[in-house]
Amino acid sequence: MGQICYKIYLITFTILSMLPIVLHLHLLYDDEKHFYSLNAVTLYFISICLVLTDSEILNNEHLPTAAKWFVRHRYLLAAAMIAFNTLILINSVIHLVGLWENIVVACMLAIVIMYLPISTWFHFDCCTDFLFSHLKSTKLSKKQWLLLFGFHTVLAALYATLFLFDESCLGNKEFVLNFQFIRYFCQLINIMSIPMSYQAILLWNSNKLKFKEWYPTTMEWAGLMKRNPDGTWEIDQTPEDHNVLRDNVSLKPRGHVTHKPK
Repeated sequence: MGQICYKIYLITFTILSMLPIVLHLHLLYDDEKHFYSLNAVTLYFISICLVLTDSEILNNEHLPTAAKWFVRHRYLLAAAMIAFNTLILINSVIHLVGLWENIVVACMLAIVIMYLPISTWFHFDCCTDFLFSHLKSTKLSKKQWLLLFGFHTVLAALYATLFLFDESCLGNKEFVLNFQFIRYFCQLINIMSIPMSYQAILLWNSNKLKFKEWYPTTMEWAGLMKRNPDGTWEIDQTPEDHNVLRDNVSLKPRGHVTHKPK
């Protein structure tokens, strides 16, 4: 999936996911519908504002740190989707157990909800001076393709068992409607999160990343990063990689190429 298409998919997913979240809270908290629905929207705006106002703090000025977080956010987003599906399901029935359990699950769900727009923002490289991308030669193996679709197929089968649950035991009409809605919502999220899982596996296979940085003086710094055995990243300057990029690490004005001084 191209980087542009993936980013369009992410922003669309983030915006559309607000609708079922608000509906879930609207149905679940019968006596405080508007309060909890408003809080869901507020969480989104707060998380976005945190990223915008603290962009200087979150800005990854060091290339190895920026590369590490480029990979890490793709791992976290794939995991967040699984956690989101699980928590929103538990949140639909946890009130039958007790108040404190409900509070704990609600707090965990709030953290995941806040992370969605934050992760999307980081995927757009808005908080770093560097633009990263994996090499076109990086692919998934046949076993990894089977693992990817097998994992989401198992999740789909587990979510399908929710249709065997007798929702009438939930009592309240709004609780029943919420659970009926969540059964379909979990399946939809599971399908839509497949590209996120794909990106996570792709970055797992990526031992090298292309990077690019634009300077205010219309200069471009481009090159390769490589992952060390201990998980850290560093600029790769091995000769064999010069076939991948014309200059592995170069500082060039637009239309010209010159080596970056070492």
